[in-house]
Amino acid sequence: MDFSVTDDGVLYLYPYYTRGDKEDEMSKEVYHVFKREWNVDRYLPGIYADLYAAIESYGAQLGMLGANTAITVMPSHVREKYGTNLLKVAEDLAEDFGFTDESYLIQRTVDKTKSTEGGERSVSAHLATLGLAHELNSYIDRYIILDDITTTGSSLEAAKQLLIRKGVFARHIIKIAISKTTHDDDY
Repeated sequence: MDFSVTDDGVLYLYPYYTRGDKEDEMSKEVYHVFKREWNVDRYLPGIYADLYAAIESYGAQLGMLGANTAITVMPSHVREKYGTNLLKVAEDLAEDFGFTDESYLIQRTVDKTKSTEGGERSVSAHLATLGLAHELNSYIDRYIILDDITTTGSSLEAAKQLLIRKGVFARHIIKIAISKTTHDDDY
């Protein structure tokens, strides 16, 4: 499996349909695993296998992922909260690829109103609520920022900007989402 790429450089696996009862099977699986934490044993292994294959393929193309790569997770909109299954995926990827597990590096320092509930989606709105848990490790060359579902990519871009402000080169930051919200009129 290979990643699809958004216009702003977010790599993602699956389209995510939000209409109705999520009649699209993959959207249902992603929703159950990452938003409701239901049916995890049933759905997470397949999602993880696809993500693993996509990262393996992407890394092989670029020849750049390995021991000096750290993986971090986008926090929830609630201060100091993370998705349990997203953390599990990051932990497993770190172990399987030899990445440094920095799951908690990016933190939500104050609550942010969810974008789906009327909160602002801008990069600056996200950036104003994010911080780092600690100083960056000097031996890390690359950072993977992992999110479950992206819509506009603004939260991932804010996390990227936070790392850039701390001295990480933009080209050394990889933004990955499991799914990208898609609006398909034919759905």
